[in-house]
Amino acid sequence: MFAFLVNAGTVILGSIIGLIFKKFIKKETCDSVLKAMGIVVLLIGIIGVIENMITVEEGILSSNGTLLLIMAIAIGTFIGEFLKIEDHMNNFALKIEKKVNKGKIAEGFITATLIYCVGSMAIIGSMESAIGNPNTIYLKSALDGITSIALASTLGFGVALSGISVIVYQGLLTLLFYFLGDFMPSDFITSFSMVGYAMVAAIGFNFLMKDKIKVGNMLPALIVVIIYHLFLSIM
Repeated sequence: MFAFLVNAGTVILGSIIGLIFKKFIKKETCDSVLKAMGIVVLLIGIIGVIENMITVEEGILSSNGTLLLIMAIAIGTFIGEFLKIEDHMNNFALKIEKKVNKGKIAEGFITATLIYCVGSMAIIGSMESAIGNPNTIYLKSALDGITSIALASTLGFGVALSGISVIVYQGLLTLLFYFLGDFMPSDFITSFSMVGYAMVAAIGFNFLMKDKIKVGNMLPALIVVIIYHLFLSIM
């Protein structure tokens, strides 16, 4: 049930390794790694959206949830822009940055938090861990640990702080599923993951593009998905 602590530990450990090796890596190399990671994250996001949107029946491709994806992203981003969520996240990270005085923490914290916390593995892994099967979380831990090495070497100390986000987010999910069991319907997990991976793809764009997308302001889109499925359940 406490496998999320292992996940957070691998993120922090990988970040420390990345920060150590950063001293021996030239800035040009870091920039190249950053762009390469952007391509990988972008592909992961696109593949994740496709996996949760496209179905094959008798050899025929069909898409599901397109309207929900559009509505969730549009409405969620509008809410996020109104509430200035990313600005608050940046301010929080910048306060920590002033105290520890080490690099650009805000970007690393936000980027790593979204990469590690958004997606089907976090949801399904937390669910399985709550009922006594931590294997998916352990697999995610290994992947996140490797990813954190590359991220920390380019984005700095903020990546290590995202371990706190992993503890809070996956810890709360694990507790939720512990009390609810496997009650959550599969179509909700599919929709949640589809919208989440769309945001992961946006993170990939941010690695590659000069003009950044405020992905933090897109987070309410996940709440829109929850409200949508709650509405369906009472109809």
